[in-house]
Amino acid sequence: MIRSVRAAAAAVASTAIAASGLVFGTASSAHATGHGEGYYGVWASGVNVRAGGGEQCYLYPSAANCPTVQTTVSSPAQVWVYCQQEGAQSVGGNPYWVWVLTSSGHRGYMASYYTDNATNWIDGVPTC
Repeated sequence: MIRSVRAAAAAVASTAIAASGLVFGTASSAHATGHGEGYYGVWASGVNVRAGGGEQCYLYPSAANCPTVQTTVSSPAQVWVYCQQEGAQSVGGNPYWVWVLTSSGHRGYMASYYTDNATNWIDGVPTC
């Protein structure tokens, strides 16, 4: 009986520790080869994270369709990538935009071109 209670307590504790890592941002670092939602590094300076513009922004992200700059991010920052969308504008030959959360708590679209990833499309990240 005592052994099973200790085992159950250990299981709950390990789950809580793992969950706190996700909540407090200590989860794995950038996914350089693209393996789903998660933290990805930003390789440039002054990259705009955009929103605004209503439905056009969300369906066809671009600088024109998402006119409000929420914040900027610079290397070596990481952003949490939720999803990706083909945009109305290509940046550096990459037509995709990613919906991100920054360390400052801002959410918006960022040109996927600026993420540390080997390809334009990030494997495993769903379409927005």
